[in-house]
Amino acid sequence: MRGRDWLGLAGVALWLVALVAFRRVYVEPSAWLGTCTAPASPASCALRAALLWLEARSGWGLGALALGFWAFMGAPFWVRVAAVGLGAAAVALDNPVWGALGLALGAWAWIGRARAPEVADRSRRTD
Repeated sequence: MRGRDWLGLAGVALWLVALVAFRRVYVEPSAWLGTCTAPASPASCALRAALLWLEARSGWGLGALALGFWAFMGAPFWVRVAAVGLGAAAVALDNPVWGALGLALGAWAWIGRARAPEVADRSRRTD
């Protein structure tokens, strides 16, 4: 694994921890429902509404699947990382089917591209 692979894994882990923490603090407690229906609601209510809207319409999973296909077709490194991160988020946010497919395609592309130079180097050896 190269340095950017570790950076990608750290980014995915940080994204997932932040998203799950946001869900635990602002989405799951029923007290936020009353707060967010008030006329002067805090800004976190808009993020809460966006998260729930995407969850209800499978936006997380379909986005992960789209990024996963793009990654599988040869997208740049950070698209592969985004496919894995969005796929993991979709699985955590109740869009498991599409999210898992996007995560798998993104991970396959990420691991396959990371191993490609090693395979190419081994094929040139003559010993």
